[in-house]
Amino acid sequence: MFRFFFRNKPDPAVRQLYEAVVAQARSPVFYTNYGVADTLDGRFEMVVLHITPFINALKDGEAMGVDGQALFDHFLSDMDQNLRTIGVSDLSVPKKMKKMGAAFYGRYEAYLSARGDRADLAAAMARNVLDEPGRPDSPAAFALADYFEALCAAAPDRLEARPNLPDPHAFAPRMAGAGAAAVAEVAS
Repeated sequence: MFRFFFRNKPDPAVRQLYEAVVAQARSPVFYTNYGVADTLDGRFEMVVLHITPFINALKDGEAMGVDGQALFDHFLSDMDQNLRTIGVSDLSVPKKMKKMGAAFYGRYEAYLSARGDRADLAAAMARNVLDEPGRPDSPAAFALADYFEALCAAAPDRLEARPNLPDPHAFAPRMAGAGAAAVAEVAS
């Protein structure tokens, strides 16, 4: 009988990994130095960028695997809860979740299929994360591509392992002009 009340409680390892990844995705450096829009869409894109390597690392051969599926399910549950928190109506949540799921799978495929090809990965970052499809050669897109490769290298293949997340400052594009000094001052 009590399984009904506790069935959606995520594994502590899943929750811990997800929280670490989301905390990294919320780092101010992405919104100040990389040029990611500090909006709901921009934050969603950063969570997808960060969660993708971890779900992929937890694959079981060609399949997503139990741990990868658990992490993906926790991601969807968190997105659902966030939509409800910001006031999206109960009737609209399923439609928005369907769009978010499709967006996740599109980005998941785009990012992972472009791995190893810096220009293709930068184009995917420009198109999705930076919302600048006409600027695939921007320094921020290449910086995000390099950062994503480092994230993939840091993703453990089991839930119990603590991820050693790369420092996003190390990949941040250099900003020119006086505006960069102001942004650096705000970020510190």
